[in-house]
Amino acid sequence: MFKDRVDFVYLNIDIPETLGARQRFDIVARTQYVLIDAQGNPIQKWFGPLDEDDVKAALDEFLASS
Repeated sequence: MFKDRVDFVYLNIDIPETLGARQRFDIVARTQYVLIDAQGNPIQKWFGPLDEDDVKAALDEFLASS
């Protein structure tokens, strides 16, 4: 659905090499998700289990505005 328009990146918080990215985006938990624009600016954050419809709506809204 978003394959050609969004890059999804998995960031393992248990790996020390990800510390810089975790600090930059204030990622402190395993079930934390961040929508980041192409310039590296955080747009939205989610904590806990994701609701697919909420994420789809946020991505649709972001893509329509950019």
